Amino acid sequence: MKMNALCQRMNMIGRTGLVLGLAVTMLGCTKPRATTPEDGPRRHHRHVEPVTPPAESLDVADAETEGTTMESKVVRVTVYSDRARLTRQGTAAVVAEPTVFAFRSLPGWVDDGSVQVSSSAGRILDVRVDRRFLARATDKSWRRIEAEHKSITNKLAAMRDELSVLEAQRQQIENIKAFSLTKITQDTFIGDVNVKTYGDVLGFITDSLRANARARRRVMLQLDELTPDYEASLRRVNDAKSLMKLEETTVLVTLQAEKPASATVELTYMLPGATWEPMHELRASTGDGKTVEVISYAAVAQTSGEDWGGAELSFSTQSTTQSVRIPELEALTLGDTHTATRILTSQVSSFTRAQAAFEGQSHLWNTVRQRSSSQRMLTNVEQVYRSNVEYMHMVQGRTVSLFESLEKRGTTAHFKAQRVQSVRGDGHPVRLLIGRSVLGSTQKTVAAPEQSLNAAVTLTMTNTTDQPFLPGKVARYLDGTFLGMTDIDFIAKGEKFSLFLSVADHLKLSRQLDRKLSTLVRKTRNQMQVAFIVTVENLSTETATFTLADRIPVSENKDIKVDKVSIMPVVKPDTQGILHWELTLKPGEKREFRIGYQVEYPSELVLDTQRRRMHNRNASPYHEVNSPAAAPSKSRVEDQIMELENMF
Repeated sequence: MKMNALCQRMNMIGRTGLVLGLAVTMLGCTKPRATTPEDGPRRHHRHVEPVTPPAESLDVADAETEGTTMESKVVRVTVYSDRARLTRQGTAAVVAEPTVFAFRSLPGWVDDGSVQVSSSAGRILDVRVDRRFLARATDKSWRRIEAEHKSITNKLAAMRDELSVLEAQRQQIENIKAFSLTKITQDTFIGDVNVKTYGDVLGFITDSLRANARARRRVMLQLDELTPDYEASLRRVNDAKSLMKLEETTVLVTLQAEKPASATVELTYMLPGATWEPMHELRASTGDGKTVEVISYAAVAQTSGEDWGGAELSFSTQSTTQSVRIPELEALTLGDTHTATRILTSQVSSFTRAQAAFEGQSHLWNTVRQRSSSQRMLTNVEQVYRSNVEYMHMVQGRTVSLFESLEKRGTTAHFKAQRVQSVRGDGHPVRLLIGRSVLGSTQKTVAAPEQSLNAAVTLTMTNTTDQPFLPGKVARYLDGTFLGMTDIDFIAKGEKFSLFLSVADHLKLSRQLDRKLSTLVRKTRNQMQVAFIVTVENLSTETATFTLADRIPVSENKDIKVDKVSIMPVVKPDTQGILHWELTLKPGEKREFRIGYQVEYPSELVLDTQRRRMHNRNASPYHEVNSPAAAPSKSRVEDQIMELENMF
């Protein structure tokens, strides 16, 4: 009874709770009273021009499932020392609804951190960089290629199995043949030879061998017919596997406009695989000694995986490592502290990823793109590509160092190609014209017999162009004849400079030690008295005007003393000890000059110099032997003294 009463009480409580819950729900769903102007103070509303409202919610675009493909082409390229900045341009029909447009089939080594997008109409709502492999194991095309290859492989395996069976059958027949020979020998010995039985066995063996050989030929023919199909199928599988290792980049741009419009969309990004170096030509004429033509080129090479055909090309020495934070200077503290001026910058790590992707995929990218060629041509293309890439890396290392040195002196330069020219994508260097100017020049002949017994014809000019001349190689031409190469340093606008043009072979030079007047006394302090005889002779039939240069040592070491200087004809040396004579020689004329001086120095100086040279030789043996630049510098007075001692 008590249990029944308790159950009835619980049922009543449950029904009561249900009724209360329904009542609360109905009250909550009651329609609210409409507000009236009297419910609050009046507000004055001003007219606002309609604008495109921002999207309240926007799905993240996916390269595989969304995005209208935008046809685009490369219209501008700026080449730096180790990368290139490309600008692609396309046209999009922008509407009021957010629409996703896709720049597809970009190389997998696009620098994500450098992506920029601009649109001539509408509003850019979102930009996303997506990356995917060109093929996946789940793709239908891969499954079809794999299934076809497996089918052909199974057919080949079945044929090889059939050949194995036929070979085993042939062995069995050979065994029967051997047994029959043994049997006929035994029957002959015992005198029980059955000709009919032996003939039947012989016929069986003959027919069996003939049928076996016929079956083997048939299988071999089928095998030969199927082998080309197998090789082609294997190439398709390898190509598909290569695509699984190659990435492509897709840039998804979401656009929206107040009203439908046609917009020009530009995508700018950086990627590795490009470099350039400056080169120059100096063209002079014997008929015009007052002007010369200086032509500047940009030797550009690229394996970026992009088609630059028809693009506007520019070349820059500027560093592309940009900071993503505001430059901030700290206090410059002088003293023992290690604190110094610092500019807080952040290295863009996205290019590091792009560089790694380029190094891992660029060769495969080139190989896949050349698969349509014959195998012989493919091998040749790969060899040329590898050679070009090696040369490009060498140039890149040289230009990176060169442009960094220019930036340290606060100098950058930007050049534009003066005409559109296609740049090959296999790394082959292409020269593009970036400057041509005619400069006023003064031709001068300089002779420095201590350095060279060949007098040099030089051109002195002033850079009157709007651009500097960058350091690089200069090809010399005189009346259209190539004379060789020389070098040029950085020449700023308005700067005066000189370039080597040719050898003045009409001047004969000599510089010899006068041993009668030269002595070397070795003591605690060595005393060396030297005298040189310099002769110049004009071998031409015309008057020759030139500058003769020589030098005497200048001591910057208090332990080394230079005195008793004698110069004939008398001329005053400059602060660096350089002597200059302005000479005019008639045809066949010969003149003589004498230079003498005494050097006093500690005897251990030579030993210290020898130890230093030995240390430098051991530190870099390759450069000591193979590089002229590694020879002892004669600008140091210690080295000059040692060279002079070697003359005795």
